[in-house]
Amino acid sequence: MTTSLEGVFLGQLKHVVVELLADGRDQEARDLAWRARDRYPRQRALTALWVAETLCRVGDPDTAVAVLGEALDEGVWWWGEVLTINPPLAPIQDRADFAEIVRRSEECRDRTDVVVAPTVHEPDSEPVGVLVPLHARTDRLKSFARRWSSARDAGFRVVVPQSGQLTTSDGDVGWVDERLAREQVAGLCSEVAGDLPLVLAGYSQGARFALEWSLAGAIADVAGFVALCPPEDRMPVVTGSSDRLRGYVLTGEHDDDRPAAERFAADLARNGVSSVLDVMAATGHSYPADFAQRLPRALTFVLPGAANR
Repeated sequence: MTTSLEGVFLGQLKHVVVELLADGRDQEARDLAWRARDRYPRQRALTALWVAETLCRVGDPDTAVAVLGEALDEGVWWWGEVLTINPPLAPIQDRADFAEIVRRSEECRDRTDVVVAPTVHEPDSEPVGVLVPLHARTDRLKSFARRWSSARDAGFRVVVPQSGQLTTSDGDVGWVDERLAREQVAGLCSEVAGDLPLVLAGYSQGARFALEWSLAGAIADVAGFVALCPPEDRMPVVTGSSDRLRGYVLTGEHDDDRPAAERFAADLARNGVSSVLDVMAATGHSYPADFAQRLPRALTFVLPGAANR
């Protein structure tokens, strides 16, 4: 059966491909990824990357490299880390032709920085806490902020910062300079938290930052964290117990980075950090369909007293 692309968001199609691959329906997954690339021309950097990832998963690395090279020839580019720190592309990451794609892409990358005001979602009543979620390497502020706005249902003020650095020719942004990212987020948190408890959160790269900065105390007065699909790359090490933090870690059943999330959650437990590991069924390295319901539950765990205020 052919999957219709009418009225379907790219993220939804990614869920379909994940399930097709999990069921061993590789040809259907491959065909759907190709069709999606042509369906979303304004997201060519992301769709070309996604096709290459799918081709690597189904054992066709040569075509994966060709897809990335063709996109570059058409004016597409990616921040190097989008390519090199990407588990599905592992079959091609040690190839010379892939290294050349990374080099060319970095040459084309737009390094212009912009300043963007954070997006704020207020709850209907007095806030019980402040949630600061951090986006991934390839994200858009508007859509990212909308995904986390359900924290209002748990009484949280949601304050969403954006990096000013582009990471794809589509206009996606990511945290290219980690030092600047930490300074930006620390400054924002000191401004918006006041006397309210602060929860740091994030998706993918942003999840890693939320974990790292919370455990290290790099952001003052963090009460807890919510990490969605934390990556294998540079995950922090849990070195001691903490009675000041509570955490909630979500990872997809089919996420390539799931082992890293599970190891991290086990380290939290061994070190006495109160936390939950939520393995999301039928999900890859992405948001689950019911994230709007999962997020308030996660926040209720992280700040159990806040719900009773």
